[in-house]
Amino acid sequence: MLDGVTGFDWDVHNVGHVARHGVHPVEVEEAVEQAHLIIPAKDMRGEKRWKLFGRSAAGPVTAHTMNERERRIYAPEIDKTL
Repeated sequence: MLDGVTGFDWDVHNVGHVARHGVHPVEVEEAVEQAHLIIPAKDMRGEKRWKLFGRSAAGPVTAHTMNERERRIYAPEIDKTL
């Protein structure tokens, strides 16, 4: 889905969204450049969304803090991918 990404549209809403999760846009871009896992997320107002699990140079594993359920479900897949 995100293979071959050449850039991001970092408008004020996108920057604010990742900031609420304690992540800087550069970290998202770094995570996309490394091995990562992408899963579908709930559509928002008709817009397709995905969750990316990866690592940046600073070490965040996701662009949001995973809850216990997500860690239980996705940790084995993340470990295999990363």
